[in-house]
Amino acid sequence: MYHLIKKDLLIQKKNLFIVCLLIIFFLATLSNIGPAGFTISVLAISYSLLLCASQIDEKNNSDIVLISLPIKKQTIVLSKYISVYVYLLFAIVMNCLVYFLVKLLQIPLKYEWLTTEGIIGAIIGSTIFASISLPLIFKWGYIKSRFPNYIIFFIFIIGSVSVVNNMDYYSKTKLMEFFIQQSKIELIGILVAITIVISIISYLISLEFYKNREY
Repeated sequence: MYHLIKKDLLIQKKNLFIVCLLIIFFLATLSNIGPAGFTISVLAISYSLLLCASQIDEKNNSDIVLISLPIKKQTIVLSKYISVYVYLLFAIVMNCLVYFLVKLLQIPLKYEWLTTEGIIGAIIGSTIFASISLPLIFKWGYIKSRFPNYIIFFIFIIGSVSVVNNMDYYSKTKLMEFFIQQSKIELIGILVAITIVISIISYLISLEFYKNREY
């Protein structure tokens, strides 16, 4: 499994410069919404790296090579899910570096960019996104699943920005009232539990799709 994850990382080396540009773009355009901007930045980068790895794999027919090797399909599928957290860690570290550089240069920001809430939101958001995207990729491959994946992504980004900008309205809904009434620890516990359940279900669906997929 280590070598599968390492492979997904090595093929991303050329994207380092693009990642830096994306972080600067998000910092410049989304810093006005605070931690939510950081969450969106990390989510966008980790999600892009996941899709890029899938694109390169499909272009190089990596799946055909992998199934010819003595590697369990469970291991192949699980490695993709673990890779998401490697991308996530990379995106967080790169965001931190750019943020500290901005602070060092004393460039003014309206809100704090790097917060615990933003990091937790990025982890949960990236996990849920991967849980939606990976079953589609394992079912149809990158090319066929690209369009629905991008639609889901942009709907989420636009929706997130809309919710943050109209928080006064959404805070009055019953769902938001329920979350607001919880303590921070209880809220994190609920979200983590939901995320874990979604991840497990997603993994099982992806595994079933991968087993039945024809190459």
